[in-house]
Amino acid sequence: MSTGPLPLQRASVRGTGLAFDTRGGLPRALLDGCFLLAVPRTFDPGPGITLCREFHRAPEDGSGATRRYRGFRALDGVYFDREHFQTEHVLIDGPGRLRHFPRELLAMTRQMDELTLLVLRCAMTDLGIAPRLWSEITGGAVDGHGTHWFAANHYRSERTQPGCAPHKDTGFVTVLYNEEPGLEASVDGAWVPVDPVPGYFVVNFGGAFELLTAALDRPVRALLHRVRQCTPASGGTDRFSFAAFANPPATGDLYQVRRDGSAAAVRSSADFLREFNERTWSDRHTDFGIARPVGAGGGGAS
Repeated sequence: MSTGPLPLQRASVRGTGLAFDTRGGLPRALLDGCFLLAVPRTFDPGPGITLCREFHRAPEDGSGATRRYRGFRALDGVYFDREHFQTEHVLIDGPGRLRHFPRELLAMTRQMDELTLLVLRCAMTDLGIAPRLWSEITGGAVDGHGTHWFAANHYRSERTQPGCAPHKDTGFVTVLYNEEPGLEASVDGAWVPVDPVPGYFVVNFGGAFELLTAALDRPVRALLHRVRQCTPASGGTDRFSFAAFANPPATGDLYQVRRDGSAAAVRSSADFLREFNERTWSDRHTDFGIARPVGAGGGGAS
């Protein structure tokens, strides 16, 4: 079942904060589990789009301009073929990007990383979480540590399968770039389109943030979402998307903030990620995001 597009709050970056178009926009976005964030004028999505179009191709088939974006299928722990879905993707952390990404693509991913951290800081401020706790309760993610994943997704239109599995993102904040429809959110038991809006990222909140705030008066919602089966229009190209994720470390603990302002560890990151991988993908990558053999992470596809 599907209804009309999901109405989302809109915001833009203003200095070191966020400016929402409507009063109370950030609290509403935290309740919704997502919002739209204006793409900064200095952001060029071109390198990310090229990666999505090329990563699954053999390097010998490309010209000099595209060859640097190919050959990722050979990287174990970075390339993932989701056998039950249309999506195949590159999922890679910061150190892996330093080894494998061209300079302009690396710069683009760093801009997206900065946006995830800006959103995370603004959200914790709005929720009244004391800044002295931020580093501990995010596993250092708010300071640029933790695991900062980047995902590039290609949806293989020749497959008559769902685009990607229904899931919640595992971490704190996801900043997603997409141009084609297909993304859907679960709202009151119905799948509702989250249509792309030109000039905007989609920002999602994830399971670690939901757990972190579950005991507060205003808990954050982690959005359950999926990508439906995608078929390009006549003469069109396959659907793509790319995203940056601010997540806690793959090992260590996940925390919960109490109403009195204190915080406590409530479960291990490894158990949380393993449960997510087994429940969501039902494939061979149960240690995906935990073992991280060549710089991979446990994000998702959208």
